[in-house]
Amino acid sequence: MSANPQTRDLLLVDDHPIILVAVKALVESKMPGYRLHCAQCQADAVEIAATVKPALAVVDMVLPDGDGLELIRKLKDINSTCKVLVFSMQSELRYGPRALKAGASGYLMKGDRVSALFEALQMVEAGRIYCSPALTEEMMRSWSKNPAAGIETLSDREFQVFRLMGEGRSTKEISKLLEISTKTVDSHRENMKAKLGCSNSTELLLQARDWLGIANGNIRDT
Repeated sequence: MSANPQTRDLLLVDDHPIILVAVKALVESKMPGYRLHCAQCQADAVEIAATVKPALAVVDMVLPDGDGLELIRKLKDINSTCKVLVFSMQSELRYGPRALKAGASGYLMKGDRVSALFEALQMVEAGRIYCSPALTEEMMRSWSKNPAAGIETLSDREFQVFRLMGEGRSTKEISKLLEISTKTVDSHRENMKAKLGCSNSTELLLQARDWLGIANGNIRDT
């Protein structure tokens, strides 16, 4: 029997077998549409990713043969549409901003509640960013010195897309709301990345969310 064409590949990368077993059990029970692949080191993860081009990856920040930041970049190079969630014991405030700038779509501490992992996976899968309130505040503070830099260079349509991204809208939702194709939304996103100096889509999403918070008066000086 041929594989279900709707089945997508999910890569789990962690050097602790018990973590792999726990995450695998959660995914199999809550996200049956995924075919799971497990790796305990960066080299194996890259080899698997090159073969299956995973749609989603859950990675640890510290691995026996390299760090998670390097792996995130390699996974994005292999498949630019791969959504990466970092699941680690390492401090989110120390490593979270770097992971997101490297291309990750979320950062979750292993000490968090179990339900948070499923919530994070759902958000990342939908093309959104998952951050704890503490990490969100840290990222917003880092940009609050000059949040509007470059915004005035956006076209009216780009600005609409930027605002909707800040509201947490997915590409499909933006496409429907603005009555444009998803390809056009992607094109606007690429133009905005260049104009705003964002190295990847994750950084653009975070900047849009940061800007919207400031525009709505939700950020206080500290």
